[in-house]
Amino acid sequence: MARNLRGETVAMLKNAPFSARYIILTDSRFHTASAEIYLYSSDLRGHLVIMHSGDAWVLDGEELPSLAGCTDIDLEMSPVTNTIPIRRVALKVGEKEDISAAWIRFPSLEIMPLKQSYERASDNSYIYRSSNFSSEIEVDSTGMVKCYGNVWKEITPQS
Repeated sequence: MARNLRGETVAMLKNAPFSARYIILTDSRFHTASAEIYLYSSDLRGHLVIMHSGDAWVLDGEELPSLAGCTDIDLEMSPVTNTIPIRRVALKVGEKEDISAAWIRFPSLEIMPLKQSYERASDNSYIYRSSNFSSEIEVDSTGMVKCYGNVWKEITPQS
């Protein structure tokens, strides 16, 4: 069964709000198949569709050799994309996995490879590392990110 992750990231950019809506498709084992992103702001619009098949990433019909070896999509400013490798690699407490992701920057929609690692610290927490950055990630029982360090936190509606 394919998985479908949909969401929206809203943030301030140069004192103006912008939003990025996305749809990420994975297979049942959380291997990324595609991502579609719509970017909106007062003076900027963008749309991107990237497909992943085997070891190739394709954008607008063109293969992107710089992304060879990348297994995941990582949307800047959206911790939902951390859920994908967390679910796929299924680490035991104390285990660590190095991956490479196709990192999509906002608002430029520039795509670049980004080496990352995930280390399972406890049943519901991971240490994420990339370059000179690290953060603790807390997840729920299904592996969905609930808290990403001091950068992002899930907000649940009040009844």
